[in-house]
Amino acid sequence: MSPRVSWLLLALALACRPDPASRSPESAPASEAAARTAWRDPPPVELERLRGHLAFLADDAQEGRPPGTPADIRVEEHIEQAFRALGLQPGFGDSYRQPFEFTDGVALRSGEQSALDVGGKPIAHSLVPFAAATAAPVTAPLVYVGHGIPGDSPDSGDYAKILAKVKGAIVVARSGSPADPHLDPAKTRVPSKVIAARDRGAVGFILWEPDAVVPYPNHGEANDLQLPAVTVSAAGTPDLLKAFGKKGPVTPTDLHGGLVPGATSKAKAALHSPIQRVTATTANVAGLLKGTGSRRIVLGAHMDHLGRGNSSSLAPGVDAIHNGADDNASGVAALLGVAAALAQLPAEARPFDLQFVAFAAEEMGLLGSKRAVESLSPEAKRDIVAMLNFDMVGRVRDNTVVVVGTGTSTAWPGLLEQVKADPRDPARSLAIKPSEDGFGASDQASYYAADIPVLHFFSGAHDDYHRPTDDFDKINLDGAVAIADLSVRLVGVLLREQPALDFKKVAAAAPRGGGFRVSLGTVPDYAANADGMKLAGVRPQSPAEAAGLRAGDIIVKIGAREIHNIDDYMASFGELQPGVAVPIVVEREGAKVELTITPAAPTRR
Repeated sequence: MSPRVSWLLLALALACRPDPASRSPESAPASEAAARTAWRDPPPVELERLRGHLAFLADDAQEGRPPGTPADIRVEEHIEQAFRALGLQPGFGDSYRQPFEFTDGVALRSGEQSALDVGGKPIAHSLVPFAAATAAPVTAPLVYVGHGIPGDSPDSGDYAKILAKVKGAIVVARSGSPADPHLDPAKTRVPSKVIAARDRGAVGFILWEPDAVVPYPNHGEANDLQLPAVTVSAAGTPDLLKAFGKKGPVTPTDLHGGLVPGATSKAKAALHSPIQRVTATTANVAGLLKGTGSRRIVLGAHMDHLGRGNSSSLAPGVDAIHNGADDNASGVAALLGVAAALAQLPAEARPFDLQFVAFAAEEMGLLGSKRAVESLSPEAKRDIVAMLNFDMVGRVRDNTVVVVGTGTSTAWPGLLEQVKADPRDPARSLAIKPSEDGFGASDQASYYAADIPVLHFFSGAHDDYHRPTDDFDKINLDGAVAIADLSVRLVGVLLREQPALDFKKVAAAAPRGGGFRVSLGTVPDYAANADGMKLAGVRPQSPAEAAGLRAGDIIVKIGAREIHNIDDYMASFGELQPGVAVPIVVEREGAKVELTITPAAPTRR
């Protein structure tokens, strides 16, 4: 499940669209009547089948399933072969796979080397994916800025009383932040620290991670923040402290090794980081069960995870395989189990096609599902009856499943009530904990943004999320099968009864847990390649909607800040105040449009 989008759960509002499937039984074509006549209940999901797929996906041999790697290809092949074995047709035209490119960190430009030295003495360092892509070498004194967290004005926060020293210097900022629950994440993110240093006139940036024994993760989208930057971890810490005339050590009671904000190096430092973006390729994998009609139900789960740990890991500095048994080997295994069960239905009992999709690069910002939706024509989008998503279904507790998206159609609550009991074994029935919002940190959000009713099955959060400890031995296989069976019953009702599924946009307030002091109600398009922040959607009853923002707009300026990427956008949140209107400029259909937005304070319903 992707953390990059979890902070987006802001206010939604009601809006409906007619559904072409909304027909009375009297007007249903003969094929639909035949489907009812041919109906028989599909078999239950096979526990051993689910176990086998999950064991393969969560094995160390798959190296944490990072996109664009040989392990990723092995996983794609496994899923494609599973679809073929079930008799599913290719899910993307004449192919089972839908390849696409993505950015995955940075590398040194061919024939060049990075450099960091002070007074001619080198300091061990590594690359970071948020540095200037065309920066020339710089020579300047080092200035320590503590954690490098900006305040509300240029000379406040960690820059209080040292602003004059920062201009023209290479800033050294300690990783992390003080244990202060009131700190705004828009200011404590590492890219926001880089932007703060750049805005105050620094000519270079060093992220200091004295406790890290592995480099800062060089992974994912690599935004050019227009400042040469590197990271120094445990290996380079003694030499970095020596450059300031200190010996350390760094301890829990002295996180800064004796350094104080404003400390400068004894000699000038030379910094060079000649980098370029790394482009890799991955692919969605899909199989299709053909039905008798022209419409389809999409069922999906993402197959990628965090490899040996990246910037999304909650075990920073740990070099270990993140197997992601729950996130999301469990979801893919459930998807394949559901496909096997529904494949037992005769074609005449399927008035809709069933498309089963294993999404790639979800952890990098829903890239796979975004690619799948963007590839659809307007007519193909309208032909999707619903999208069901499985993400983290392997840790069922108290016989309860969270079902996200129950407000995206007026039909969902009644349908879920109808199928929640397991007629074969009532003891395996699940209690349903509903959540109305269709947006969220998983792939159903891409379909919800396209006005498609969605549900996301989720067994709940746990302490192993995005850590190496999310392993096979902690999976509740019986619970995962129960969720899979619940979804089979639901799809069965959709096929047999073809109930009218309208579409609703939900008015829902997001919790304050992310810590941001403002909300705008925008939904960023993480897959877009744009100079600015492109919007995938706008929340109803939100500041963005009130300002006149629309899906497809590219935000290029908020207040005085130019917006070139997601990091600029996030940094702007730290400068906004609830209730204080600011100008906002967007590019819309090739023209710049100036609007005014009044941020709101996040609220908890």
